[in-house]
Amino acid sequence: MQTHYPSAVKKGRLSLSIDQGLLDRLEPYKQQVNFSAQAEQLLARMLDQLENRSWAERNADALEAHGKSIAQTGLAGAEFDRV
Repeated sequence: MQTHYPSAVKKGRLSLSIDQGLLDRLEPYKQQVNFSAQAEQLLARMLDQLENRSWAERNADALEAHGKSIAQTGLAGAEFDRV
C-alpha cells in the first residue's frame, strides 16, 4: 500500500548527490517536473517495497505453515466450487 502525503504535510530537507550527466539531461525539464514530488513518490514506493519485504521475512515461518496447511486440507469452500 503506497502512502500519499498531502502537500500540507511538514516537509524536511534531504541532500542528494546525483550523477552530473543525469542532472544535465534533466535541466531542460525543470520547469515541467516537480522533482521534489517525483523523488518523494519514488522514495515512498521504495519504502513500501522494503517494508513489505521485511514483513514477509518476519512472517516467513507462519506463511510457510499456512501454505502447508492449505496443501493438506485444501481451501475453505473448495467443496462448493466457490474458491
